[in-house]
Amino acid sequence: MLNYKLGTLEASEALIQDLYIDLRSKVNAWSEITYQTPQARMGYVGQHLVSVVTGYPGGKSGARGYDLVMENGSYGEIKTCYRVDQLGSCGDCGAVVSSLETACSACGSKNIDRKDDSKWLISLRNDTEFAEVIEPKNYYFVLFEFANLLDPSNNDIEASIWQVDPLNKGFSFCMVDYYLNIRAKSQSKAPFNMWPHEFKFSLTKPTLIYKAIIKSNGEINTIVFPSFNNCYTDILKPLHEYSRATTISLEAVIRVIGRLTGHSFRATNKREALEYLEKLRNHNDVSNETLCDLFAEEIYLPLINPVKDMIPSEIKSKYPELE
Repeated sequence: MLNYKLGTLEASEALIQDLYIDLRSKVNAWSEITYQTPQARMGYVGQHLVSVVTGYPGGKSGARGYDLVMENGSYGEIKTCYRVDQLGSCGDCGAVVSSLETACSACGSKNIDRKDDSKWLISLRNDTEFAEVIEPKNYYFVLFEFANLLDPSNNDIEASIWQVDPLNKGFSFCMVDYYLNIRAKSQSKAPFNMWPHEFKFSLTKPTLIYKAIIKSNGEINTIVFPSFNNCYTDILKPLHEYSRATTISLEAVIRVIGRLTGHSFRATNKREALEYLEKLRNHNDVSNETLCDLFAEEIYLPLINPVKDMIPSEIKSKYPELE
């Protein structure tokens, strides 16, 4: 336990030693192994982790250039979401609560509201970046989050990495809709928000390639790792759980049902239609891959068909539906 006091020379020198000299030295040493940037930021720690897990080096470029240098001239893109150090709040007095605190320092309450609203950002700043959005061989989505968000006394952290093929329609069609519809109408031109564990991310057919629990005492328990041969694709949850997802319209669900059955279907609300679709999914053993592609087509194609003449040939040529 550190025993320094604010305003002292000893504390200033100890902080520089711990948080600058030692950290910089260790990051530089890992950079020699991973070929990732030697800058010490949490997003870049995610890049180092992906290199170690996948075996592919980086380009030492940080935010510029290739995140991963892969075989035959291909490359990978890495996105990191770090939810652990977000400030929470006290549910009783409203005071700010840090991620390290298990009780409110102002009133002592353990009614802590931890935040989990960080997300992955995908920035397409111009037409060139848009045309190249499906060029990486894989995207790697890194997430650091509390293992049990609802228990403030539990500070265990869960670290995960998902691998996504950008040619999956759930990803590529989503990016087309974002750039040509959502971003085009936005004044801020804000990056696309990809939310962990939510419907849009599930449509990308993400494969979990790494998962570890980092205990508050520093112990690390690795659960999923490529050499364990236990990587798996996250499948869509029971469909009624998405009844509040604004991405899904009732009409889209009805069209998916029609394509699976060959018959028309009527429903008075989205939940009813999703419950019926879930029964079809189970009774007919509809694969997750098929269901994701059907959803992607029926949700996104009606939105992007009116602007498909603006889709770059680099993207359009991959999908007959866009020609």
